[in-house]
Amino acid sequence: MSAPTVDQLLAEPVDGRHRGFGAVADGLTVGELGAQRYDLRRGDLPLPLLVLRAGALEQNLRAMHGWCAERGLSLAPHGKTAMAPQLIRRQLEAGAWGMTAATVQQLAVMRAAGARRVIVANEVVGAAETAWLARERAAGCEVYCLVDSVAGVRQLDAGLAAADAARALPVLVEIGGARAGCRTDDDALAVVAAVEAAPRLVLAGVEGYEGTLGSDREPATLAAVDAFLDRLRELAVALDARGAFAAVPEIVVSAGGSALFDRVAERLAFPEPLSRQVRVVIRAGCYLTHDDGLYARVSPLPALRPALELWARVLSCPEPGLAIAGFGKRDAPYDLELPIVREPAGVTVEGLADQHAFLRDPGGTLRVGDVLRCGISHPCTAFDKWSLIPVVDDQDVVIDAVRTLF
Repeated sequence: MSAPTVDQLLAEPVDGRHRGFGAVADGLTVGELGAQRYDLRRGDLPLPLLVLRAGALEQNLRAMHGWCAERGLSLAPHGKTAMAPQLIRRQLEAGAWGMTAATVQQLAVMRAAGARRVIVANEVVGAAETAWLARERAAGCEVYCLVDSVAGVRQLDAGLAAADAARALPVLVEIGGARAGCRTDDDALAVVAAVEAAPRLVLAGVEGYEGTLGSDREPATLAAVDAFLDRLRELAVALDARGAFAAVPEIVVSAGGSALFDRVAERLAFPEPLSRQVRVVIRAGCYLTHDDGLYARVSPLPALRPALELWARVLSCPEPGLAIAGFGKRDAPYDLELPIVREPAGVTVEGLADQHAFLRDPGGTLRVGDVLRCGISHPCTAFDKWSLIPVVDDQDVVIDAVRTLF
């Protein structure tokens, strides 16, 4: 196996490499942390500390998987959000059709966590990457990946030949406008023709990512997203009419990030039956933890709750209205928005250095040693900063810990 399993991760010893636990958990393993009942309110663990709220995780799993099931959609969550095998396994146990990866390394992690089906939502063109992909397939994983150029098709096919791949790899032709993907339908048809000429590839469907078109719900953004998804649907219909999917049992049509998946559900409906079953796959990944910023504003699913929370202490109050807290760019995401202070009210984060946060405190309420609880915006760049994240209950007691693999 090219990545550790969940059981192997739970058996890992905890030490100073794992922020928040190394100083207090001598001799313990990851799997034993929950039984220690560390109490954040009591100050049992050093700060800063990113935590996951158990109740919100469970609520979000039920809400998203139920939403998809009600609409006949398949969910392949993008595992790159957390890169946490324990969370991958929970999503699979909740009924995920598969998982989504961006790289073959992520594919290997998901495979080791129990995924039997993975969409690599990216082009795979390097010889080493293709050989790794072929090994995971040979070990029993059902894999899809994307193609958007004739050159890419030829390189992928050649890589599979060099790896002596025994079975044809199912691929999805990608359409796009701001990132990778065929810019025109004529480009897509040329790619499809190249796939048909490649002995080790088979066309399984079409794919696109609408998230690059906007991260809000303004009318112009929604119109652009709807037009993009309509193009995706119409391409699938046109390719099916040409017999392009004759070699596969079903047609996979995939889109849907964490912000606009409701548009995918509406626009990727196929009122007229195609030659075989159509499986619409949504790849949202941030639904599991949600957030207090971007996704709190744009998610179409109001039942989701923010599950990530950053705890930190005030280190200094050097002048009126200014406080310095002990967290920074190494601890919290900042690529989209700065962390949002939940408690105490009225305090805002104005900037981050490597290890310090600059807080605006107009009421002068903060004192040295005070504890802050902050929400975050954009989970994808929160998880990668922490190798071990405690899971807490509603009383802020640690009941589990999640290991990440970035």
